[in-house]
Amino acid sequence: MIRWLFLFFILTAFTFSQLSLTEVRNAYEKSVFNEQTAVNLLAYLKTSNNPTFLGYKGAVTIVMARHVISPYKKLNYFKTGKDVLEKAIQKEPFNVELRFIRFSIQCNSPKFLDYNSNIYADKGLLLKEVKALKDVDLKKRITKFLLNSVEVNNAEKAALQQ
Repeated sequence: MIRWLFLFFILTAFTFSQLSLTEVRNAYEKSVFNEQTAVNLLAYLKTSNNPTFLGYKGAVTIVMARHVISPYKKLNYFKTGKDVLEKAIQKEPFNVELRFIRFSIQCNSPKFLDYNSNIYADKGLLLKEVKALKDVDLKKRITKFLLNSVEVNNAEKAALQQ
């Protein structure tokens, strides 16, 4: 019973309120481990034309591949999400948040999917722009990810910490 009430409140929150960008970021992170959060977030982002929200829609669609068993469904979610994310980046190619989303996905995607061609370009943009970001929440998220990424060398990590 408590579980159903909790689910009801989560669904209600996603359906009837406007989520802030920080709340979308938090839900995206949770969606990696919780299928229902991913489903709810996708429903919320379904009609958004905002390029950043569109990027998160693509990313959450990719995350849905983690929550299904069928290899066909996994690949379909991945390809669909990738296309949505790339369209968002085409709309705003210098949007640091979109490039961060793509960088994090490409760093974590299996190599056989061959979705890694933008890692170095995205990393370069992130390293260059992260310190100038006014959005403190986004700045912390990007910095934390870069410091933990195997794609970032020790010299680049040291520069981030200065």
